[in-house]
Amino acid sequence: MSSQVRDARSGSRPRPPRTRTPIVDQHATWIAVNPVQGCPMACVHCFLNERGQTAVRSEQFATPVETVNLLTASQFYEPSRPVALYTWTDVMALPASRAHLAELLGVLADRQFTNPLVLITKCHVPDETVETIAAARRLGLRVIVYLSYSGLGRDIERGIRHEAIADNFPRLAEADIPVVHYWRPAFPESANPEKMERVIALASRFARCTVAAGLKVERAPVARLAEVWPELAETPGVAEAEGVYPRPFWDFIHRTWQQYPGYPLFHTNSCALAYVFAQADRFGVFRSTTCRTRNNCPTAQRNRCTVAAMHRASPGAEQVRAALEQRGLAGVRFSLTADGQELVIHAAVATSITAALTQDLGVRVKAARQDADAYWSSGTAGAVPLVLG
Repeated sequence: MSSQVRDARSGSRPRPPRTRTPIVDQHATWIAVNPVQGCPMACVHCFLNERGQTAVRSEQFATPVETVNLLTASQFYEPSRPVALYTWTDVMALPASRAHLAELLGVLADRQFTNPLVLITKCHVPDETVETIAAARRLGLRVIVYLSYSGLGRDIERGIRHEAIADNFPRLAEADIPVVHYWRPAFPESANPEKMERVIALASRFARCTVAAGLKVERAPVARLAEVWPELAETPGVAEAEGVYPRPFWDFIHRTWQQYPGYPLFHTNSCALAYVFAQADRFGVFRSTTCRTRNNCPTAQRNRCTVAAMHRASPGAEQVRAALEQRGLAGVRFSLTADGQELVIHAAVATSITAALTQDLGVRVKAARQDADAYWSSGTAGAVPLVLG
């Protein structure tokens, strides 16, 4: 292990108090559902470090039945909206968490849930859990698995068995469980051609698509992360960026279409979900800069979005006012672009509300970020990528 990485996880740093997140909350793309919180792993880059939730035993805060009741009662819930389960832990890490998942999928199946359901992991998915997910899909649940596979070593992704992540790809694909490759985080260490080629070669064989997310950086961990990537401390705006990317990684992911022309690579989770579930864009990404210049999107998917856009009416001022009032923003000033595809709110708004409004109205929404916002900067809310090097 390098001395820099060892320092980044050094015991000399005081451990933050263990904080909790709401069991149901709106994130940029999906409703996040967290009845189990805390991760036994200790990845250097993880946002849970600053929340005291790494290298800990997971805690359960709601039974599966209670979890579903809280989800359906949430102000953010709609039957068509994507739901990500267990985003404040790795649900595959511990037997108790996997048992909670199995029971939760059973409850969701019994209630005939139609929401897209996302599981995110960088741990081994045991055979019995693969079968549990496959069985849930046979019962009608729209479950997919995001495999977080970065090419980083165990000095940064501590406690992770990378050969087990790689082994997940063919096993899930063979069970007819859709896989999205989550290419995150990006560090200079993994941004070399050999490692990046190894990652994309595996993903393109077994995953439906890749989402490249860079490194999410908040203000609090900048100094700690800079012990691994010094440029982070020297560059303004890293915490305000949608994601931070090493230049070699950025250039590589924008050339994957040359070697893997039929394999989609997205920078937006919403577009990956739309592609996997054969839906048109519902987040106002279509025809944006991200859509036109960053996403390697198949022609059939672009055609799907084109047809949907032709038949979708842009929201008018009264519809926007009603949506703002429903989200607790009555009387807030706003402006719509001439094409009706972007809403600018002239006030500081929580990311959760901005993300919900994006889906309420089907347009891009931009608003100033609230200083006390617990969520990191998001492309859904208008943040842009930052490329270093």
